[in-house]
Amino acid sequence: PSYPKAWKATEVLTNWNPNDVTIVPPAHRDVYHGLCIFDYQTQYDIAKAYRDAERPFIIRNDPNVMAASKRWYGNPNYLRDNFPDEKVYTERSPINHFMFYTEKKKHRVESWSQPKNDIIEMTYREWLERALEREANVLGSPEISELAKKLREERMKKGETDDGDPPEDDEIKEDHDTEEEKRLKWYYLRINGWLEDADEEGTDKFVFDELKFFDPRKKDSDFYMIDKKKQRGINCRFGMRGIIAENHMDLSRNTIALLGGERRYIIAHPEQCTKMGLYPHEHPSGRHSSFDWCNPTEWDIHPEFKEARVSEVVMHAGDVLYLPTAWFHYIVNLSINIQCNIRSGIGEENMNFVNECGFDPR
Repeated sequence: PSYPKAWKATEVLTNWNPNDVTIVPPAHRDVYHGLCIFDYQTQYDIAKAYRDAERPFIIRNDPNVMAASKRWYGNPNYLRDNFPDEKVYTERSPINHFMFYTEKKKHRVESWSQPKNDIIEMTYREWLERALEREANVLGSPEISELAKKLREERMKKGETDDGDPPEDDEIKEDHDTEEEKRLKWYYLRINGWLEDADEEGTDKFVFDELKFFDPRKKDSDFYMIDKKKQRGINCRFGMRGIIAENHMDLSRNTIALLGGERRYIIAHPEQCTKMGLYPHEHPSGRHSSFDWCNPTEWDIHPEFKEARVSEVVMHAGDVLYLPTAWFHYIVNLSINIQCNIRSGIGEENMNFVNECGFDPR
């Protein structure tokens, strides 16, 4: 397709290696940006036409999204004061690359090795402490370092330890890392809001009350959700600078709001499916590229990838990205950030490409 404009993936990655987030960025950086960006207040109808045509785009300046961003990211104490001080699902890794996997499929693949990331539980406050500490080290900021120090002192004063009851979910590991070991790792915290529990006091209600533009019961969500009956809850991820979520496709429509910080998305049309070096459907990491996009030597192992074409966009707080069904996306966390997304059914327009790769969500 002619939209969005796309370039060779190897050219985009050579221009800006995704691992390069460890220094203060230059005042100007060329990016291979092919997506349209619309203003919610002045270009709503045009954006809706793109959405109805199942084309990806960015929309910004939605007052509801901007207000949520101001609360969640602009006020450093807001989430600390409103999220329950309990441990939640958190991915952990000794490296900055995170590969999705499901242990339910591990017996279907011979000699499967789990990716380096695993799953623990962590409070939002401890995640923020560790994210700020990493940010301070990267930026050389005494002010951010002091914020992390205060959070750590609060945690130590409370006597928070990891000696509580073991997790009920077998997929979640007990966290026995020392403080020094934790300082060297990356953490990707997730908070979900489920509609069926949104009427009861708690995290689910808080998330749906805060993000009315993603609430299928509210008119504010009409633009962002095509098939409200197919919603699967609101999924919020809190990312540290440097974390990379490996390339993958989701087999449903995806609307992604960035409520704080910056993220780089490298996206590709589903027609690129056979060039992405994907793990097969039965693999624990199915739908995901099987190699490190940051490492040019691995491109030689998958020569088809050298012909893959992609586009990229740097999202800022208040931006919302609409991704139609099965569009590939590779996510780079450029700073501490907050992203929330919601699904709304399956589009049929690219099922021929999905089937060609051996995937069918129906």
